[in-house]
Parts: sequence; C-alpha cells; structure tokens
Amino acid sequence: MHILVAEDEDLVAMALAEVLEDEGFRVTLTHNGQDAIDADALDPADLLVTDMRMPILGGKILIETLRAKRPNLPVIVMTGYSEHLPNDEPGRLVVLRKPFSLSTLAQHAEAFLR
Repeated sequence: MHILVAEDEDLVAMALAEVLEDEGFRVTLTHNGQDAIDADALDPADLLVTDMRMPILGGKILIETLRAKRPNLPVIVMTGYSEHLPNDEPGRLVVLRKPFSLSTLAQHAEAFLR
C-alpha cells in the first residue's frame, strides 16, 4: 500500500516516513500541497497523510484536489492548529492534533488500509 505524506518540516516528515515504512507501507514524501498533487498524479496514493498549513498550497486544497478524482481517498490530517479543520469522517478522514504519538498515526494508517 502506498502512502503520500505532505509535511513541510523535514524532521517530522522523515520520522513519519520511517514509522510508516517500518509498518510495511511504501511512502512518498512531499513538502507542500503542490508537490503532493504532482506526486499523486505520477503514482496515486492509497492514503494521504497531510499537514494543514504548508507553503505552496495547504492541506485543505490538497484534500479537495485529490478527492475530486478519488472521493473515497482516506486522509489523515496532522495539525497544531484548531481553526479551519475538516470534520472527522469515520473510515475516511481523521484529524490528529500535534503533538501525537507516531504509533497512533501507524494505527490509523493500518485501520484505513488493511
């Protein structure tokens, strides 16, 4: 299963990728929403893990853009903010507030993809 990660902080992105790869997932790392859209066009993801606030296109537009093509794409939103967040959608979208444990992220990825 392929997970697309959009996270602008390098250390956070690398930690996310390491945990998800250790769980057996194939991970593509991007650092903003536009790069994530471009990467998804070349290699569609089974799950999107995205920060909400990023330079060059944030998480809200990224989610809307990818779901315009694949409405059932599962999404894990990571954020340190509390305003302008999407609502949880059971089986389709979950919001994790920073800081969260990497094991929690892995559990949600497993639940969405297994």
